[in-house]
Amino acid sequence: MTSTTAASAIVADAQLAVASDAQGATHCAFVNGGAPGGAVFVPLTGGNCQVPQILKGDVFVFLASAGPKTGVLTDDITVAGPMVVQIS
Repeated sequence: MTSTTAASAIVADAQLAVASDAQGATHCAFVNGGAPGGAVFVPLTGGNCQVPQILKGDVFVFLASAGPKTGVLTDDITVAGPMVVQIS
């Protein structure tokens, strides 16, 4: 799993471009412990995910096959990752 988004461009509401050979991804899961349940899920659309507003600093990004409202990322829905990004 990689990103072509420049590190300086990874800010809240920006589009994060992700690439992976993994199959079945529908969401990006942003994880740093600062969200209820541990993760913020956003739809993966055309290889891009919108960076959540509520997270800052070092964040782990995973690709997931679902976006549960509980905010819990589990092994059975994780299809790729982690990739570490810094949200400024």
